[in-house]
Amino acid sequence: MQLLEFDFRGGLDRDKLREAAHALGAFRVRHPLFPAARCRETLTVVRAFFDLPAAEKQRLAIERSPHFRGYSVMHNERDWREQIHLGREEEARLGSLYEQLRGPNLWPSDFAWKSAMLELIAALERTARDVLSALAISLGLPRERFVTEEELAYLVIKLIHYQPLAESEARTGVAPHVDFSWITLLLQDDTGGLEIRDADGKWFVVPPIPGTLVVNVGEIMEFATRGYYPAAPHRVINGARSRISLPFFLNPDLDTRVEPVDLAAGADPVDDGTHVHRVFSTARQDPFVYGDEEWKRKGLNVYCGTCVASP
Repeated sequence: MQLLEFDFRGGLDRDKLREAAHALGAFRVRHPLFPAARCRETLTVVRAFFDLPAAEKQRLAIERSPHFRGYSVMHNERDWREQIHLGREEEARLGSLYEQLRGPNLWPSDFAWKSAMLELIAALERTARDVLSALAISLGLPRERFVTEEELAYLVIKLIHYQPLAESEARTGVAPHVDFSWITLLLQDDTGGLEIRDADGKWFVVPPIPGTLVVNVGEIMEFATRGYYPAAPHRVINGARSRISLPFFLNPDLDTRVEPVDLAAGADPVDDGTHVHRVFSTARQDPFVYGDEEWKRKGLNVYCGTCVASP
């Protein structure tokens, strides 16, 4: 199977976009803000961070941030990678528990790198908003039905280095999961390793194509469309080559109450028996405040409703 590709530089077929998002919950896009040259340059800049000395990266350890930003290494049965979390650069606020999710990032000493990352986040937000608007229009909804232009969407970007293994030790770099987002944009280098599960329960490889971003529908979109746009289960298989990957998550504002729209429910996908981490049960119907659920994931570490019990 191959992901369908949609060109946001002109002539977008929204009917085909609706069909692709409904059938699989994933597709590719080309966008004027991300030509192939910019994609290559971005990956080079990101790799430069992971080439920093370990002590410099540890100075940015996520444990040092009350806002869940920063560097971490994940070597466990589910994951094998190093990464840094970044988000919207803003002042910390007082208020409800989930207000702790707002705040500044932790940065290396290289100001040019910080500037490049903030420009990247802004460009990815614009691109993701364009895709989200197209998905709304494809359903016959107003373009700002999911996120308005004035809304301070909660943004997360992970810069990930999937570390290489001996050829005989291939394993998951990230376990099967769906994203807790409206949508996720993914820029990946030429290494490969990404796999998506289709509606028949079969996993297929998603090779990198220069100048394109992979779009994954997230759980929030699945909830809001009553499953019509399903969240795409995906995983990464590590191999002998290192891999750089940049998933960017576009989410509601933390204060936003998310409610489903009046659409027919989608079909239940075939289950291949692989556990897929997800925040919600697919049967969830009740509206929620996004910040409350995001705080459970980050503040309380309840990232999967099935295998991680609430405190």
